Amino acid sequence: MRISPAKNYTINLMLVCTLVISLFTGCATTNDASSQARTKLGTIPASHPERGLGTLQGYLDIKAVPNSVALLPPPPTPDSAAFSHDEEVARSTFPLRNTPRFELAVSDYDLKIPSLVNTFSCAINAQITEANAPYLYTVLRRSFTDIGQSTHDAKNYYNRPRPFQVNHEPMGVPKERAFLEKNHSYPSGHTAVGWGFALILSEIAPERVNELLARGRAFGESRNIVNHHWYSDVVWGRFMGAGTIARLHADPTFRADMDAARSEFAAIRAQGLAPTRDCKAEAAALAQTTQATPSEEVTAIDILLEPDATMLKHAAVVNARLLKVYPKGFALDALHTPHITLIQRYVRTAELDKVYAAAGKILTKKNIADWKLKAFKYYYIPTEDIGIAGIVIKPTAELLKLQQELIDAVAPYTVKTGTTAAFASLSNGSDIQSGLMEYVTDFVPKYTGEHFNPHVTVGVATQDYLKGMLAKPFHKFTFSPTSASIYQLGSYGTAMKKLNGWELTH
Repeated sequence: MRISPAKNYTINLMLVCTLVISLFTGCATTNDASSQARTKLGTIPASHPERGLGTLQGYLDIKAVPNSVALLPPPPTPDSAAFSHDEEVARSTFPLRNTPRFELAVSDYDLKIPSLVNTFSCAINAQITEANAPYLYTVLRRSFTDIGQSTHDAKNYYNRPRPFQVNHEPMGVPKERAFLEKNHSYPSGHTAVGWGFALILSEIAPERVNELLARGRAFGESRNIVNHHWYSDVVWGRFMGAGTIARLHADPTFRADMDAARSEFAAIRAQGLAPTRDCKAEAAALAQTTQATPSEEVTAIDILLEPDATMLKHAAVVNARLLKVYPKGFALDALHTPHITLIQRYVRTAELDKVYAAAGKILTKKNIADWKLKAFKYYYIPTEDIGIAGIVIKPTAELLKLQQELIDAVAPYTVKTGTTAAFASLSNGSDIQSGLMEYVTDFVPKYTGEHFNPHVTVGVATQDYLKGMLAKPFHKFTFSPTSASIYQLGSYGTAMKKLNGWELTH
């Protein structure tokens, strides 16, 4: 039988369309098949309604969900290098407290579906609601359950304590402490869900893949910043999130719902609906990193004045007294030099020579050795259950002017924060207090200018003992500086490693 050209064209078109169905949408038969496989909106029961998250029953049978116990290695043991890295990452986040990045990390804790979708509003550059994207919402509400379930078995099997239970540092959402202590740390379910959502949305809006994946990564990093999860919890949480999304792609209902979600998002994009968040503020918060980049090593420095024999004698007497009542403290010696801090800053290690030149130019042009400074009281800085004690010096106009000149001189070489690696440590960073890292971060402007409290640190003791010491009369005395130096800071903010110095002139 002879087939006409028109019929031949029609048959060929049908064959091509049939082949394309398996890879792309666009043929009428694809839409029909997809429609038949879709979730019927409003028919899926809620999943754990008592939690109020707005999640729905997942796509997968419980036996089809990736098994985290079978897939993941055990969490790092306390004596392992991997756990030391977990602790280092945790410490590196402490300087971010009381910053916009920390506030964003706290807001990332909210897993209610509208809030979670809104988390990605800037990254996807659109406004997504259940009203304008019911199928996309359905995909996210159902996938959430599958992803969360994927981390459940390992959490219950390993029962790993969370960071705040081990390091006793503050947590980001303290009202959730009781719940989090029962819902174990490894792997991070929050991270798995956030990474899974980033992958889903990257398929919906592939032109925004970099922004979406970056926000998904930051969502997991927020778990470190609020001290709810270890670094390894987050890494393996991402793994489980990605694995569950891969498994979901074998489910025909999930694929059909994704097709519908793509069509919904195309309509949203055509309408030009703007994001629902303050995207500039979010970008600024995300720019505050937990540590220096590998190409930008950082050093924590103290630009200081070294006092004459009069102050050294007084400091030594008090230090000996404190060591008697608190032997775990430190002695004033070559590693703990008595000094008067002018400024403390994090600076780029590669630019230390520029810091020396800028500071030296100021310090050597003043007759600082002629200054008469008055010591007039004791004080201490509380840290956990102890206090760091010092002899306080009355600030003068000359001191304040010198401080501001140094701040201005080294400003081009400073960075906002650093990790324990920025300090001179005797035990691989474990002797660097989180409060110290925050103190250096906040030194300018929190402890400068009208807030400047010049002092010589003299030792450590219990707060009860120091309160008694402060209650007793202080015998005032005067002294003079003899030299100026730049030190790398060590434990308790001591001047531990001398980097450069200058003799002062009369």
